[in-house]
Formats: sequence, C-alpha cells, structure tokens
Amino acid sequence: MAAVLALLTSALYSAADFFGGIATKRNPVRHVVLGAQIIGLTSLLAIVWFFEATFRWADAGYGAIGGLAGLAGIVLLYRGLARGPMAVVAPITALVSAALPVGWDVIGGNRPGVVQGLGLLLGLAAIVVMSTGSSDRQSATVTARVITEALLAGAGFGGFFILLDYTADNSAPWPIVSARIAAVMSIIIVTLISRNTPQIQIDRVVIGAGLCDTAANVTYLFALEHGSLATVAVLGSLYPVGTVLLARTVLRERLTSMQLAGLGVTLIAVVLIAGS
Repeated sequence: MAAVLALLTSALYSAADFFGGIATKRNPVRHVVLGAQIIGLTSLLAIVWFFEATFRWADAGYGAIGGLAGLAGIVLLYRGLARGPMAVVAPITALVSAALPVGWDVIGGNRPGVVQGLGLLLGLAAIVVMSTGSSDRQSATVTARVITEALLAGAGFGGFFILLDYTADNSAPWPIVSARIAAVMSIIIVTLISRNTPQIQIDRVVIGAGLCDTAANVTYLFALEHGSLATVAVLGSLYPVGTVLLARTVLRERLTSMQLAGLGVTLIAVVLIAGS
C-alpha cells in the first residue's frame, strides 16, 4: 500500500510541477504560489471533515513548520521551472528531496545498503553531468542560479517530508491543512511588509497546480502510515519522469546528449534508492 500511495504521490507531483512551471512562465511566481496555496487550502477544508482523522496540536505544529519549508521549496522550484528546462530542474530537486530523508534515517541509525549507497553516488554524479551546457534549440539555459535554486528547492521539500514523518499515523490530512494555512499567511504577511497588495493569480493551470500539489501531500502523508520515510520519500520523488514526459510532449523541450545522459543516471539513481 505504501508503494502504491507513494507512486500516486509521484504522479500528482509531476502534474503539479508541470502546471506550476507553465503558470510562472506567464505570471509572477508569488502570485502563482499564493493562488495555488489558496486553491489547495480551500479544497482541503471542503473534504477534511470526511476523514476519520484525529487533530493534535503537535501534528499541526509539525505541519505548519513543514509548510513553510515546503513553501520555500515551491517558490524556488517554480522559479527554476520558469527559468530553466523542466527536464533539468525537476530531477535535481527530486534527488535532493529524496536524499535528505534517507540521510535523516541514517542519522537515526538506519544504515543504507550497498544498492542504496550506489544510488546516492550516481545521483550526485548526475547533478554534475546535468549542470553542464545548455538545452538544445530552446532559450531556457542551465545556469548556476538555476542549479542552486533546484538544490535549495529539494532541501525545502526534504525538510517538509522529514517533518511529516513526525506526525501521528491517524492525523492525515490535518497536518497538510496547517501547512497550507501557514503558507498562505506567510505569503500575505511578506507581501504586506513589502508594501505590496497581495495579488492572487488563478486560472486553469494554477488550479491544476494547487489541486495536484495538495493531493500529492495528502497521499504522501497516508503513505507514511504504511511505510518507512526513506522508501516513501524516494518513490514519491520519481515525479521527474512525468514532468519530463510532459515537458517534452507539450513544450517540445530538447536537451543535449550530456543532459539526457544525466537525466537517465538521475532516474536510475532514484530507482536504486527506492529498490534497496
């Protein structure tokens, strides 16, 4: 059950990233993120009452802190998807967001096996390979800033996943509700402090991003009830496959041979981690 839910999470993240990347190519990232977060929060408040979940303030706290970390990840990821090729940004972010929970398990005493260790090493090598050159026949280039934002986005998501693992098994989806509330409030506060009027961007792609991202977070939390953090994290990080397929099919993104090789190595790395 954990594997099925984690793979469903991956598919939902794929769609959310694709929609978010499209939206931020046309609109300011803060407007898109605020709109997507509000859509996600509204949908959660509409359905949370149908779940037999127990509300605990501790779980709400973990969710809120994780929501802020996830918000930073979303902002950086959407900026990266808007500036650089989706087929480069998404795999790097996924690798980091998968590696951090695995590393946290190691600190907690769970040592990785040989296959899992090999996967991590291949993933690090893939980041170097995919960071070189620029995409072919498109204006989106791979710059140091794009790579840095992708790495930081992965760190934000990894922190979010780790914090969710501390919530009680029967708490879903309340931690995601608190995460969304914290994210929406923080965006509004930062916007007001900067003396700007909060602007909400809502259209079909923003609605798709908000719904898919929120649904992915909920299925991720349910997956944690049935499996370990490391396993769920890496299976949930297979989303670059869907994002790349969408980017290549819809946007006709083309990459250099070196970057395609790096993409392949990244996906193999995630599979090795998940299969160990």
